[in-house]
Amino acid sequence: MHVPTLILLNIALGTVVSLTLAFAARRYRELYIWAGAMAMYGLGYTLLGLRGQISDALSIVGGNTGLALTMALLGEGIYRFQKRSAPRLRLWLPVALTVACFAWFIDDMEQRLILGGSLVVVQLAILLVPLLEQRRTTIGHGQYVIMLGLAAALVGMCTRIVHVLNGHVPDSLFSQSLAYSLVFFGSLLAMLMIAAGVILMAQERTHEELLTSERQYRRLIESAHEGICILNEGRCSFANQRLAELLGNSVEDLLGVEFIDLVYPDDRPLALARYVAHQYASTDREAFDIRLVTGHAGPLWFRVSGMPIQWHGRPATLAFLSQIHKRKLMEEHVRQLAFHDELTTLPNRRLLLERLQQAIALNRGSGQHVGLLFIDLDRFKSLNDQHGHHAGDQLLTEVARRLRLQVRDSDTVARLGGDEFVVLLQSLHADPGLARAHACEIGRKILQALNTPYRLVGNAGDGPDLIHRCSGSVGIHVSNDPDASVDELLDQADTAMYLAKQAGRGQIRFADQGGPSPAGRQENAGEISPGSP
Repeated sequence: MHVPTLILLNIALGTVVSLTLAFAARRYRELYIWAGAMAMYGLGYTLLGLRGQISDALSIVGGNTGLALTMALLGEGIYRFQKRSAPRLRLWLPVALTVACFAWFIDDMEQRLILGGSLVVVQLAILLVPLLEQRRTTIGHGQYVIMLGLAAALVGMCTRIVHVLNGHVPDSLFSQSLAYSLVFFGSLLAMLMIAAGVILMAQERTHEELLTSERQYRRLIESAHEGICILNEGRCSFANQRLAELLGNSVEDLLGVEFIDLVYPDDRPLALARYVAHQYASTDREAFDIRLVTGHAGPLWFRVSGMPIQWHGRPATLAFLSQIHKRKLMEEHVRQLAFHDELTTLPNRRLLLERLQQAIALNRGSGQHVGLLFIDLDRFKSLNDQHGHHAGDQLLTEVARRLRLQVRDSDTVARLGGDEFVVLLQSLHADPGLARAHACEIGRKILQALNTPYRLVGNAGDGPDLIHRCSGSVGIHVSNDPDASVDELLDQADTAMYLAKQAGRGQIRFADQGGPSPAGRQENAGEISPGSP
């Protein structure tokens, strides 16, 4: 074996492994120590390889000191990796002795080989001690690879000492004897195993820390009060027990299920849009509310939030789900109270004005008209006075039902209070005459529907049913003025209703009209007669 080539290989090994460990040392700081050890190894062989080109003191003393520093730094790294205090005197005393020994016997190669080799044997034995002590508590097989490398170096160094003691002293560092060549080759193999073991130990610890972290997160997730799942390409890859309870399923049933299949059909477009946003747009992390179909209670409201993660090396979404069904129903009830009449469930004045504003904005530029029909029931107060609010409430509820039947789904029927109702007609014809005619036709249909007799249940169900006839007065205002305020439009319709009231029961009037309407007058409106149950 060519000794200079073996020396170059040792230099290359030390340099490459040192750079590799330094690059990977961001996670474990002890890797910096091991990187320094391998750098010292490469430096030591570099100085030894320059024998004859630099001073003997620098080559002999410096080179062997570099190798001694390698052993000491390897020991520091091992103790640091085991999270134990290093015995500094035991580790670093051989380094000082190496400097003294090689400086003193700089001209005596036999003594250098014997004493220097003995110090290396001591250092190798010192390195084996912590590995053997902690072999049962250190995870993985990297420690055994290091021990194998140290044992091989120990055997090789002892063999060299015995060889020298038997009188086989090489003439120079570059002597081509087989035994001497085997020393350098054994050193190369031993250090290669030590380097491989160090890297393997770091990898095994990383893997164990990841497993430990995953176990901790699993315990945390399993104990969470929220439902938690991980979605890979829309499929559930993980679900905690709480989510299974919320959805009325088992964890096993949820795994592999397309999440979108759990979403109520009406909410699927929103769920798909938010899933894409959470997966690819790191700025969209807002929670949203959707209904999920549960196995025990049908569709229930959930608040869903998510964030992109890596799951087993693949992009995924970590989703958090909280059941908010009761709160959602309460919010809907509050909204119902805020925007709807409690008795008839019709939109109230607030919601009517909001929709009227939207209708004006929608028609802006198209020239289309909006129509307002202001309806007041005739002699409603007398019904309440004679038969109580129970009868009056029944009448108002039935009037609301009949009004809804006379208009399109896009139109709005609202109750302003008492016996006053308003119908908002959207997108009437751009021609004023046709728009007025359409509104008037709706008014006639409303009066006809209101004139149909009402059967009212007696108070508390203990009296006879009442057959009641009722009429109404309808005021109409039609406009396509984009600058008109909603209050002005409603006031115009109110004015038209008062004109209809003045003209008599069962009349229709526009705000700019004073004569009787074609609807005619209902002579018997307002009469009440007893009916059979």
